[in-house]
Amino acid sequence: MVVLTIACLGLLPDSAVAQSAPLLRHFELAGGIGVLTGAGLGDQNADLRTSTAGQPYRLFNSSSRIAAAPILDLRAGIALTRRYGVEAHAAYGHPELKTALSSDAEGAPAITAVERLDQYLIDGGGVVRFDEWTVHGFAPFAVAGAGYLRQLHEDLTVTAEGHLFFVGGGVKYGLVSRPRGWLRGIGARADGRVNVLSGGIEIGDSARTHIAVSGSVFVVF
Repeated sequence: MVVLTIACLGLLPDSAVAQSAPLLRHFELAGGIGVLTGAGLGDQNADLRTSTAGQPYRLFNSSSRIAAAPILDLRAGIALTRRYGVEAHAAYGHPELKTALSSDAEGAPAITAVERLDQYLIDGGGVVRFDEWTVHGFAPFAVAGAGYLRQLHEDLTVTAEGHLFFVGGGVKYGLVSRPRGWLRGIGARADGRVNVLSGGIEIGDSARTHIAVSGSVFVVF
């Protein structure tokens, strides 16, 4: 539904775009930092079969989640028209995988095992600019697309892969603009997006949702 709304908004005529707004004229590079929120991976119980059907003997319960972590955010975009563009994105972070063990059958205290992951998000999608809604130099935009998830365990010997879908948006603010030359502009941008991840390190087959927010500096060539 959100993607459909973005697509419909993008059908607004290009003539309505404010001429004074900074353009993604040729090629844009951006780099910054942000935060990717955590998400639960699910619960799993360690049970033993017994002679009574439907009544297993439970050794312990486990519940796992990936914690929130800072990320390095990199982007590269190309404008197709004044309104539409495409953008590639990569994010790298070190989230912690936390597994809580409880309800031990022998009465052992609850513990939480922690492992640090190497996590990569590599994706691409479409960009729709709404320069006609620019306020005080802040030009809004929307993004949506899909990509690839790669997670490595702490010892780097086990790799888990998956995929993601995302939708989001943000604002850009031009700091420096030049009508000519190889460097056309410098600015700042703020991004927020919803990532729906599946695969990778997981318990069960359910997708999980992570929110990402970041701030970047961009240059336009």
